Amino acid sequence: MAEVPQPLPTYAQVAAASAQPTTMGVYSEPGPLPAGAVPVPSVAEPVQEAPQTAAIRPEPVTLGFPSVSLPRLDGGNSGGGMPAEEVACRKRLKRMGVSFTDLPRIRDSASCGIDWPVKVTTLGRSIKLTPAATLNCAMAEEAARWAQKDLAPAARTRYLSGVAEIRQMSSYSCRRIAGSRTFSEHSKGNALDIGAIRLKNGRVIVVHKPGLLAFRERSFLRSIRGQACDRFGTVLGPGYNRDHADHLHLDLKERSRTACH
Repeated sequence: MAEVPQPLPTYAQVAAASAQPTTMGVYSEPGPLPAGAVPVPSVAEPVQEAPQTAAIRPEPVTLGFPSVSLPRLDGGNSGGGMPAEEVACRKRLKRMGVSFTDLPRIRDSASCGIDWPVKVTTLGRSIKLTPAATLNCAMAEEAARWAQKDLAPAARTRYLSGVAEIRQMSSYSCRRIAGSRTFSEHSKGNALDIGAIRLKNGRVIVVHKPGLLAFRERSFLRSIRGQACDRFGTVLGPGYNRDHADHLHLDLKERSRTACH
């Protein structure tokens, strides 16, 4: 059976429907609520924001650098650059009981100086050297050997006493040989002048030309002078000239033959 079409609404019906409230974008005042009804807010409750957290700052980055030992600036003779022979020489000095300290490089002129000087205060465990002598290590070593192996035995043989002290008159000194334009071995720390020797029994033997009746003293001085000629390049003493009348000059100058006077 065919459906019967509904009649179209009249104008009055359309106008009445338009006056009713609608939820399609039109706001109307709310009416009274029925008893027991729960009011529903017309405005959405505010959304609670998440608590703010403090901004996390990155930890400061510390750049780590390896520790570096700076070289000691001491005139060019720090231990790290010392030649092997200089190191070996110092080891021998210590084994011999020589007391010394290393000094900075000495360079007073083109002809005067010591690259690796030592300041020597004893030539053995019981043989003082006064005042302290500034020498190169090779000269210090040979002077110590002479003092221990030649001088000390000669003193025991002739005076029945050990050597307590050697009194030196000159070690390093920037000067020429007297009456010459040639620089002395002292200018390289390669020479030592001995003026007197004090024994442990208190006796002091001064280096000079002994009198005719000073037999023991003459024998002693002749002995230590002759033995020095077997060790050093130059040995000069009383009787050679006026400049050496009061001391024994010892040096390590390289010669084809020892100058022993």
